[in-house]
Amino acid sequence: MKSEISFSELVRNELCSLFVEDSEQAMNEIYGFIKARGSLNISQSSVEVLVRLPNIQTTRRFLKLLKTLSVKDYQMVVTSTKGLWPMKGVQVSFGTDFLEKIGAGEVLWENITRFKDPAIFGAFLRGFYLGCGSILNPSRTYHWELTYHDGEFLKELSKILKESLAMEPKIWKLRHAYRLSLRRAQDVVEVLHLMGAIEAANHIEELIQQRSIASDVNRSMNFISANADRIGRSTAEQLKALHIIEEVIGIDSLDEELKQLAKLRLENEDLSLRELGELMTPKMSKSMVYSRMKKILSIARSLFERSRK
Repeated sequence: MKSEISFSELVRNELCSLFVEDSEQAMNEIYGFIKARGSLNISQSSVEVLVRLPNIQTTRRFLKLLKTLSVKDYQMVVTSTKGLWPMKGVQVSFGTDFLEKIGAGEVLWENITRFKDPAIFGAFLRGFYLGCGSILNPSRTYHWELTYHDGEFLKELSKILKESLAMEPKIWKLRHAYRLSLRRAQDVVEVLHLMGAIEAANHIEELIQQRSIASDVNRSMNFISANADRIGRSTAEQLKALHIIEEVIGIDSLDEELKQLAKLRLENEDLSLRELGELMTPKMSKSMVYSRMKKILSIARSLFERSRK
């Protein structure tokens, strides 16, 4: 049976299917890929850039970006790993002149970090995420992350996310790498919007809304339950007091208002004090009924204490 596609794969599918709007965004997204998965291969005859892509889907996205920039001089090799979970990937290689073409280096990174245009930073982050990022199923927890070997670079990204977008990224030291993560629901939604994963962001926003409604309902139900318990205990105390009065001096011995209220309570055990007040003649407010019920309780307490002497 085919396993259900994960939320992380859904996000990757959406990002890889996005329309490439212009060459500038393509250039910045490619730089994100190279920063995440790229390396230099130096041999006696040449120096070339290798980009190791984790799956066919991200490779198609990378090649689409190259096509947008009219880059044709590259080589592609399918790779595979052995073991318990064999995986196929793709290695794309091209000359270093391509880096000069897109201006990869300090100048390009400075243009990205200025953050004058969120679309530029979002394009870079999209490529970087597709190279080394993941996201957990939001039905369980909110968690978006990047795993990278350079902790200082992740600190630079963290600073942009924190100062420019008011997010709360955290960086963790792993055994052989570093991890930047976002764990606030709204941060995860905003970073998905920034990268262009609108459907995934909307899905999480719906979950947030559903959980908020469920939380409000639970709070209301807990309040109603607690209130019902309190009313139940109060009613039981009132009925006990009335039975004491009935046995010792009789309900008819009470003043007219107290007698009317006592009989209404005995006949309507499930009604609240406000509802009992509506049945009184003349009608009484909840506070008036409460005041008279206190007198009944006081009389019953006195009778009970007198009977014990």
